Amino acid sequence: MKKKILIAIGIIIFIVAILILIRFNIYMGLDNKYDEMNAKNNYYFYSETAETIMTYWKKDNIHKVNMKSVKGESDLTFWKNGDTNEYYMFNDAKNKVYSKYNKNNGMMVENLPPTGYYVHSENKVSANLMFAINPLCTISSGKYEDKDCYILGYLEEGSSKEWIEKETGLPLYIEFANGTSRKIQYSFGTVTDDDVKMPNIEEYTLMEN
Repeated sequence: MKKKILIAIGIIIFIVAILILIRFNIYMGLDNKYDEMNAKNNYYFYSETAETIMTYWKKDNIHKVNMKSVKGESDLTFWKNGDTNEYYMFNDAKNKVYSKYNKNNGMMVENLPPTGYYVHSENKVSANLMFAINPLCTISSGKYEDKDCYILGYLEEGSSKEWIEKETGLPLYIEFANGTSRKIQYSFGTVTDDDVKMPNIEEYTLMEN
């Protein structure tokens, strides 16, 4: 009987270890795919929530993002040239004004939207292993707009659920605990010079910092 119990325990441990390994590979795979997509030099994404619409373009070292309030009057465009370290903010709400910075002030978007489970390279293995081991972290498969996704979540009140495309590691849909959501669309290799062109500065008034 004791031998049978030890065998059963060994089988359970083996199964749990296999499940953890599978989960770990999923988390690591999504991180690596995100890094691969984010390293591209030409991409666009459109993000929409109930409150904000964000449109982003990247071509080489030029970044341009427009953030517009759905219900309010906020309409901001951020533009950065990484080669010349020029940074501008254009405000199209009410009076058209702009500000100039010598460096990024932290408001500029310069990457594709990461998932809530994305981990930077120096912590990837240990952090993803913790996700894989944690029984509260959930992984399931599903579809969003006919695209195969992993649905990542956390078994805790107030947590969100994310539909992550298996092929790219990019979040397509996020369902927040408060009932709101975020939808994101992507395009690669389609951004033109005109898309990332800086707004005509002559149409704006300089706002001193």
